[in-house]
Amino acid sequence: MRVDLHSHTTYSDGTLEPEELVSTAHKLGITHLAVTDHDSTGSLDAARAKAKELGMTLIPGIEINTREMAAVHILGYYIDDSDASFQKILDHHRRLRTQRAAMILEKLAKMGIKISLSDFDHREGAAAIGRPHIADKLREKGIVFSRQEAFDKFLARGKPGYVFYEGPSPKDAIEAILSCKGVPVVAHPGFSVSGQAILDLAKLGLQGIETFYPSHNPDQVRNFMDIAKKNDLLATGGSDYHGPGSGHERLGEMDVPEKIVEELLARKQKLFG
Repeated sequence: MRVDLHSHTTYSDGTLEPEELVSTAHKLGITHLAVTDHDSTGSLDAARAKAKELGMTLIPGIEINTREMAAVHILGYYIDDSDASFQKILDHHRRLRTQRAAMILEKLAKMGIKISLSDFDHREGAAAIGRPHIADKLREKGIVFSRQEAFDKFLARGKPGYVFYEGPSPKDAIEAILSCKGVPVVAHPGFSVSGQAILDLAKLGLQGIETFYPSHNPDQVRNFMDIAKKNDLLATGGSDYHGPGSGHERLGEMDVPEKIVEELLARKQKLFG
């Protein structure tokens, strides 16, 4: 068994179609893959079908972005993506992100950079246009050479094209995932989520910590493992794979413990019966 619990497709800010992502994972020997697009479950049906064809296990997931000052993303595992109320919540999040994208494009226009929302190839059920998509347009126009340069020059906090994201709170995200019988896990906490913040999130219903992650150093991994063990939280992991050319390309490299798959299922059973 080989596990990766964090990946993205073209339905959010990944560069591979769902079928391509699953096929790539299969070639790398991954047996259990979670597809966790930002604020969208639109990729899951195609990913499931491809995984079934290849004899893999596809874990339905989501990654919900929260207000940026909170600097927290919440992953959800084994979600019921057919839940209508959950889909309404995601629709609302996507509307907020589209509004933000329009405001960013207005700022860029004032700098002489002409990009409109209609320039983006957007599909039904996909995540809203976000900063990575705008960064790609800047690269296509030859204004920057990479996504990272676009963020460094225009889109990161404090840069001339930045707009604050008035999205859901971490509490909102956790409750949304629980509402569709998913298991909420804090994503890549090594970026900016303190141990105390994790404990505060646990009081709100958080069930796990993404411990095994590309940018986490050994001390961080040990710390998150310790917090998880002491507080009955799951220690999950994944590559945050976004596809070729994305800068997040380490699919299947996190050595995620196999037991986490059964632990996630057991936690779901404990929560929802």
